[in-house]
Amino acid sequence: MEQSALAAPFAPAFSSKEGYDPNQEEVIERWRSAMDALAAGKLSWEKFLQGKLIAEHPARFLSTSEAGQSLLHLAILSNRVDIVAEILSSFPQLKWRRNSLNWTPLELASFLPHEAILRLLQPSLTATFLEQANVAIPDIGKMGCLPSLEYLPQPRFESQQVFEEIVEKAKKAKTEDAIPPEKIWMGIYFDQEIQDGSHPKVSIRFIDEKVGFGVFAEQRIPSCAYAGEYRGQILERKVKPPREKVHCVRYTTWEMGRRKFIIDAETKGNFTRFINHSSKPNLSLQSVYWRGIPRMIFVALKEIHEGTQLTFDYGTFFWKECSQTPVLFE
Repeated sequence: MEQSALAAPFAPAFSSKEGYDPNQEEVIERWRSAMDALAAGKLSWEKFLQGKLIAEHPARFLSTSEAGQSLLHLAILSNRVDIVAEILSSFPQLKWRRNSLNWTPLELASFLPHEAILRLLQPSLTATFLEQANVAIPDIGKMGCLPSLEYLPQPRFESQQVFEEIVEKAKKAKTEDAIPPEKIWMGIYFDQEIQDGSHPKVSIRFIDEKVGFGVFAEQRIPSCAYAGEYRGQILERKVKPPREKVHCVRYTTWEMGRRKFIIDAETKGNFTRFINHSSKPNLSLQSVYWRGIPRMIFVALKEIHEGTQLTFDYGTFFWKECSQTPVLFE
């Protein structure tokens, strides 16, 4: 569609009672095309809005043709705090509209480093690293590092560019059947746990000066059960991480290539950053396909009794990278 056509004035595509006028399908499709151009960066917000208020805009309830993004999704992706605020003021119900990946605007915003927008969408979000649900910290007095750690309710992408690249890579891998079927199945099977972050009750406990802290089960965890997600900042691995930077795992995109990604939990994440290594682990770290992106989750390899330390095998690659000798828990 040409820029001149997009800039032409349109009659309102919606009536006040019915939500939209079915006799104006052509107008609706022209606005949807305009939204597609907006999503692709071929049209500016100023040109798209044409001075109209969101409350009166003809495309206020439409979504893009391919990704199903609403105006609120698009405003979040553009990091337009002003437009997000206007949409929420006029149509707060759009907070629950889902796109083609089944993400609400809030879920989309939680993946991105757009703090101001996230606060607009969920002003009551006050959880800190010390206030994680189902996580007890009995040795809090010994955890001097914790106040400086940022709690992430979802993994967060370093930038908009990294987020869009990962979504595209996952989409391509899915189309080309490059994702193992069991990874897709696990993403579906544990969908609710991944979405709301629910996990068994655990505690972060001090072990000793050499090891530091570990994570312990505060209830029985059945074999093959979901035990948590490894969260942190998802970024491109451009250089070898410093040897002292140990709270990182590789982030799988199921696509061969030179560009590698990691989840860095050095300063941002959740309780799983304290799970220690063992040569005989009771957890497995799995990369699963969840609603269009990879997620890194822990699954119990066997029944775990209350009071048992949670562990997983870091792998030889990790110890080679950080040039350390593994501390073993049998």
